[in-house]
Amino acid sequence: MLFGVIAGESRIHGSALTVEEDNWDYGIDVLLKALYLGPKNAIPHMTATGGGSIINLASVHSFLQEPGMLVYESAKAGVVGMTRQMATEFGPDGIRVNAIAPGHIVGEGLAKIWKDNPTGHEFFADQYPLRRTGIPDDIANGIAFLCSEEASFITGHTLAIDGGLSVQLQEKFGLRQANYVRNNPDTNLPT
Repeated sequence: MLFGVIAGESRIHGSALTVEEDNWDYGIDVLLKALYLGPKNAIPHMTATGGGSIINLASVHSFLQEPGMLVYESAKAGVVGMTRQMATEFGPDGIRVNAIAPGHIVGEGLAKIWKDNPTGHEFFADQYPLRRTGIPDDIANGIAFLCSEEASFITGHTLAIDGGLSVQLQEKFGLRQANYVRNNPDTNLPT
């Protein structure tokens, strides 16, 4: 049995000094609590039917931090911790719990942003060792693998589907992004 949990993105920006408490609560509810509630309700059914696979949606921001992303990055790091904990707790019941951590995936939203500003897309693609951003099929393939019999001995793992971004030095990416924005003030980079 597959139970995939996907929560939407929160666009709350700020630091520990600037994020309002209700914005913190909202972001944690959307990005972390939703991924707790799904398995909480599914696990009894999965246990009764012999197990299954839960895939949680983390982010490359689970591992890489940048200023102003306190709520998003805290929640996504929480997803990784929750995934590992649930894998330990429910493994004896035949339930495997893993997560995926996507990098920038060009779906409809980013395609619209970058349609009129291809330099933004080129900038992001250049940050990845593979020199491209991801597409939805990259994510689907990772999920399919983690749910398959080929991954039957994998649990508690977070699979980075990020074209190698998370293996690069964080400072290198942050400095390049800051320089790009400084030199291209009219660009449309997603934040």
